[in-house]
Formats: sequence, C-alpha cells, structure tokens
Amino acid sequence: MTITDPTETVADDDPVELEPELCWLNLADMAPHPDNPRHTLGDLTELARSIRAHGIIEPLVVLPADDHGVYLIVAGRRRHAAGLQAGVTEVPAVVRPMTRVEVIEAGLSENSNRSDLTLSEEVAAIERLMSLEGGLTPSKLCRRIGRSQSWVRARMAVTILPARWREALDSGELSIAGGEAAASLADLGPDHLDAVCGQLTGRTWQDPARVVAAYRDTQRRRDNYREALDRAVATHPVVHSDEHPAPDKARRLGELFDPDGCRAHASEPCHAVVVKATSWGEGVDVFDVCVDPRRHDPQRIAAAKSESDLASDRTPTRPANHDDSHAKRKARLARLRHATETFAKTRGGFAQADLTRLALRSVVLEAGRDAVVFAATILGHDQPRDATVTDLLDGADTVAALTRVAGAVALGLAENRMYWSASSSQCRDYLDALIATGWTPDEWTAATLTDRPDRD
Repeated sequence: MTITDPTETVADDDPVELEPELCWLNLADMAPHPDNPRHTLGDLTELARSIRAHGIIEPLVVLPADDHGVYLIVAGRRRHAAGLQAGVTEVPAVVRPMTRVEVIEAGLSENSNRSDLTLSEEVAAIERLMSLEGGLTPSKLCRRIGRSQSWVRARMAVTILPARWREALDSGELSIAGGEAAASLADLGPDHLDAVCGQLTGRTWQDPARVVAAYRDTQRRRDNYREALDRAVATHPVVHSDEHPAPDKARRLGELFDPDGCRAHASEPCHAVVVKATSWGEGVDVFDVCVDPRRHDPQRIAAAKSESDLASDRTPTRPANHDDSHAKRKARLARLRHATETFAKTRGGFAQADLTRLALRSVVLEAGRDAVVFAATILGHDQPRDATVTDLLDGADTVAALTRVAGAVALGLAENRMYWSASSSQCRDYLDALIATGWTPDEWTAATLTDRPDRD
C-alpha cells in the first residue's frame, strides 16, 4: 500500500497525515463497502474527465484498513470508480471508524441528499437498517440522516412490497406515494399487495389512497358475500347466487304476497333464497324468491276468491295439463297486428298519455335490483334495501307521479353504468342533468367529463 503527501516524498509504508484523519491513500487499496446503498454507478464519463483535469477534490470517507490492508469505502464510491477510470492512483481520504449502522446511515445521507440513489436502493438501505436496529422509527432515523419524516416513513412502508414493484419505483411505473398506499394492505397478504400495485401502475392521475381504499372496500364486500352465501347454504335447501343465478321468471316474495303469504311460502317447493353481490353497502343482498310464480298467479287467485264470494256458479277451471301455447301465440299476433295498424294512423291512434304511462311503468318494472334500491333511496323510502318495484309504483297513478318514479330509476340505471362505461351517452345525459341542477363534479367525474367524446 502506498500513502504519500502531495508536497514531499515519503516511504510507501509510512502514511502521512495532512490534517486530523486526512491522508492520501492508494486507490488500489480501497473497495466498496458491501452495505453501501448504491448498486449502480451510472455514467462515469464526465466525472472521470473532471478528475483527469482537476483530480479528486473532495476526500473519500473510508473505514480503517482490515486484516488484508483494504479500506472499505463509506462515501465516494463513484469518485473511486471514476478515479480508476481516469488513471489516478492516489486520492485524499478520511479514515473514520464506524459501526455498520453508521455506515448505512452515512451512505443514505450522502447519496439521497444528492439524489444519487434510486428509490429501490434507498428502500433496500432502509430495510437493512431496520433489520440491524430493532425499534427504529421514522422520527429517530430522519434526525440521523437529515431527511424528513415523510421521506423516511414512505421508504420504510414500501420495504414490504414484492421485489418487482420496488423495481417499478425506479422506472416510474409505480410512484412512491402509490407504493406507500399499497403497503397499507399488507394485512390482506402478498397476493393483494401484488394486485393493488398492478392497479396503481401507470395511473399517476389517480389518488393512490382512494384506489387502495376502494380495493379494500371491494375485498370487504366480497368477503361479506361469501360469508352470507355460506350461511344461506347451511340453513336453506335451495340457494341461488351470482355463480348459480335464479331463473329469469323468479320473483321476490314481496312482489307476490303480503307478509303472511311470504312467511307461508317458505314451505313451498318453489321457495328459494337468493344471495347477490352488490357494489354498494355491505356488498351483499339476501332475499327470498319464488322460482315459479305461475303456481301462485295473484290475479287468478284473487279473481277466483272474488267469484267464490259473489257467485255460486263458477266457471270450471282448465285442466292443469291444458296446452294453450297456440292460443297465446294467436292472440299475440292479433295484438301486434292491431298495434302496428294503430301506430300507422295519423289520427285516432294511441293517446300520448297512454303511451307515456306504459313507457314509464315499463322502465320501472324492468329495472334491476340495484337501480330499484338507488331509486328508493332518492325517493326517500325508509328501508330502501327492502323496497320493491311494487313499493316504487304504490300511489304513482298519474303521469307526473310515474315520471318522478321512472326518473329516479333512470338515475339509478345510469349510476350503475358509470362503473363500466362512464363515456356512454346514458352517463353523459346523467351527468349533464346533475350539473344542470347545480352539482359540482368531483375530481374523478371532472376528468371523465374532460375525456368524453364530443356529442354527435
């Protein structure tokens, strides 16, 4: 090993101190410390050119020589590498005894304050410090390395992210704010960490905290749905779910019977329970249905009961095996023919009020469950989750009342569609209607309005 003073010649084995702890050391006797946070040196061309012209001005910081005479570099690894590239043999250095924790902290302080380290290198250094020193807190570490608590806290948080997402921090695919928000889902397990990081990748316009909160809500709703389904299967003989939906003809008991009839229906062979996942509330809707409403045709039963009270000569009912499909089709064609002819008339056709009433009632009757609940909420029902189409139409006898109910249902249909196709014409009309009443769009909706295509 050669140690020399720049102003006088000394023996190779006799280091000369220029000032306390400062001396000249041979580059060949130095090596990077294994705990140095830096793993990539970057382009050294300009630094090597500067060293050729002016030498190394700022001293390196090294540990005392080990048993092999090697000085491990604490600070100045790039200057060391560039000096070798420039052909320099000796450099000024400060020899300082330091613990392993102090070495890592020094590397973080020097490199991070110069923005020399990548995010993944900073995180790896923080992780090593956490493994070496139990009970390390952001407030303790920020004072020791000269960084803010928020800077330290964010890097402490993302130490639990999978390796590939730490690398994504360097490329900018995942922001440090996104990584910190994703880390809050650690209690859900690594698969969920990976999934939410995938959702956050490349979405710099979104608030990571809101994305993570929505992800957690979605998982909570899914768990509630599964738990409700398991309970239903354990207590009911016939259960329908999203995976095994009820037949299209199935109807809620509230649409067919009064409360006493609903309770009595539980013993019928056509009784079933439906467990449906929702995107609102607790994430699950559980209700009883009749999968064969024709067995309890309310109008036919009511008519039969009325006739039995008012007359003794009842019309014989048709045999159960009577096949009237041909008659039904014939009647349908007759109605279609008449409707077609009536629409073609310039005078004497359908009354506008009748068509309006029919159209509005059809909108309500054909609405899905989510839209009915949304409409019931808007209309102020006490128990919107239990509301049925019959409840919505109760008392809506005029066109004005029907318009109010159908409008609330239409708002519910549009709100449901916002999750899947916010740029559709239905959603555009919905947002325009809200804005026309004085509503101020939130950040996400404003972005949707900005990105939507122009109207035709």
